[in-house]
This record gives sequence, C-alpha cells and structure tokens, in this order.
Amino acid sequence: MREIVKVHSTSDMSSSPPTFIKGTCTDMCPVRERKLREKEGLLHLLELPIGTPLHPAPEAHPYLTVKSFSRSAAGQHTPYQDDLRPPAILYKTVCHLLTNIIERQGMEWCIVYDFVFDRLRAVRQDLVIQGLGSVDSIMVLEPTVRFHSYAGYRLCAEPLSKFDPTINRTHLLECLKQLLVLYDEVQLGCHDTPGTGARAEMEALYLLLTLGYSETLSRSLHLPRELREHHALKTAFAMSLAMWCGNYIRACALLPQLSPLLMCIAAQQLPLIRRRALQVMSCAYSSHNLTFPLSTLQTLLLYKTKGQVESDCRHYSILVKGNAISFWKGAFQPDTHGPCLHVECVDTVLQSCDLPKLLLHPAVDQ
Repeated sequence: MREIVKVHSTSDMSSSPPTFIKGTCTDMCPVRERKLREKEGLLHLLELPIGTPLHPAPEAHPYLTVKSFSRSAAGQHTPYQDDLRPPAILYKTVCHLLTNIIERQGMEWCIVYDFVFDRLRAVRQDLVIQGLGSVDSIMVLEPTVRFHSYAGYRLCAEPLSKFDPTINRTHLLECLKQLLVLYDEVQLGCHDTPGTGARAEMEALYLLLTLGYSETLSRSLHLPRELREHHALKTAFAMSLAMWCGNYIRACALLPQLSPLLMCIAAQQLPLIRRRALQVMSCAYSSHNLTFPLSTLQTLLLYKTKGQVESDCRHYSILVKGNAISFWKGAFQPDTHGPCLHVECVDTVLQSCDLPKLLLHPAVDQ
C-alpha cells in the first residue's frame, strides 16, 4: 500500500512556546565530538583528505569532519550550545555534503549515500533542537528532499543489503511534509517572492510521490495562481490527473517533459503505472489468438530494454511469444509491483546534469 501523505499545520496546536537552545558551534563538527572520534578512530574516509590511510588513527580535520547523527536516549544530557550549529553553519554543511562529498571519485556511491544520509539527519536534528524558524528550515530541507529524490532513482537497482528504498522514501516524505507545512505557514508563492521556483518544484514532487491521489490533486488546485501556472507544477498535475483517470499511457508520455529531479521521482512510480497498465491491457486485449507487439509496449511504458519488458511480463504471469505478448485476463497476477528500473530518457538527462546544482538549486522559474 502507498502512503497517503497528509499535511497538517502546526498553528492549531495550543501550548506555551518551548524554550530552545541557540547553537554557537562555528565548525561542521563540534570540537568535543571531533576530538572523541579522532581518539576512538571513528573518522569516515569521506572526512579525510584523499589517500589518507585509516591506520594509524588519522587526525580529524576541522574543515572536513562533519557531525554525525546521534539518537536521543533516556538520561542523555541536554546538548551544549557549542555542540549545536547555527543556521549559517548548517547550510554550509549541507553545501559541503552536496558539492564536495556527493561527487567524490573512487568510492562506491552507496557508501557516499550512507555518509551523506547520516550527516543530513544530524543537520535536521540540530534544526529541531534549536527550533529554528521557517526560512532557516526551508533552506536546509529543500536540498535534503532533492538528495533523497535523486538517490532513490540512482540506487534503485541496488540490492537491499546496500540500499533500502523504503527507508529513503520515509525520510523523503518526512522532510517534504515539513516543507509543505512551512510553505503554508509563511505563505510563499507570490510571483515576486524568492523561492517560488523551489516551492513549485516541491509541490510538484509531492504530486508525483502520491500519483493519482485526489487529496493531493485537490491541494494543488488551491495553491496560489502563480504556483499553479509554473511549468513544473502544471506537468506534474497533468501526470497525476492522468493516473487518477486511468490514462496510464499519457502518464508515461508526460514523464520526459519533467525537470531532471522530478523525472527521478516519476521514474520511481513507473512500477505502479506499469502494473495498472498491464492489468487493464490483460482485460482489453485478452485473446488466445491475438498478440500485442512487444516493441510497442516497450515504447509506451518507457522500458529501457526488451529484457525489462519480458521480465515484468513474467512477474505478472503474462505470456511472451517471441516479439509479441499474449494477454489473458485470467492469468494476470497483480499482487506486487515489478522492480524499479532505470529509464533511458532519465539516464540520458542526468548524464549531462551538474549534480551539485541539481541538488542545491531549484528548477528555473517558468
């Protein structure tokens, strides 16, 4: 089952405002943690200059070491001011992770993902502990959402031992829901307000994550006109509406019209789109005598290779005969989605993208 993402404003909560600690740490990692991790040999390779061996225990560099995520526990002391990073340092940390680290060469990207994922959680933790305002939170959460959106596509073919798409999606939704509430509270969206492009991108991403849901379609219809007319939001809305109407071929046809980041999210929804399309086709073209061209199905549903089509058909118990497909409504097994697969048009676009720019900046206003 897919999640239904509901956005709730925090303004309805009637309670006295809590007291927050204001961070004073001027480094990406507090001195106290840096010294401890250096002493215990807990530095990550991505926190060391390239080529530095882990043995003997290397020195913790103040410009490379990044605060790691630590779970809160019963009896744990309240963080000190110099353990918490103020907004400017938090944003500096995000930029470091999504520029210097994200494109680190000579290392498996699953390892890069795990490191960046952990350090971004620590950034969000500092946000919460300090109770930072909407603008500061938005500045950090937007690139975090983009990172999880991109990673979900890039690592979709990896085994569960290396990448868990469910955990990635959970954190993506958590950050996105926070963003949508903050947007509503500060009422971003005016044409002359900085951030319109970023909000349109996030609202479009929300539509694609909950593709075909009437609740999200309704939310989009109530957004300010300037947002509704943004190209990213209009295209995502059309794709979600096509899904709601059962027009799965149109939903696929709209995917290449999205921005690179939104294509990453939409591509992760293709297993759902394909399953529903194949289920409908199994009834519409059910016949023992007629067949459907495999190459046509490959084009319509954006499969990258003929082998991917055959694999999905086997997954749903659809018979493949040479270069044709034989649909039979009684044979279709719709219990689970097929696997998430890479899509040629998405891969082609991403190859020419500047990755740090993709993750740190919104699509151009249109």
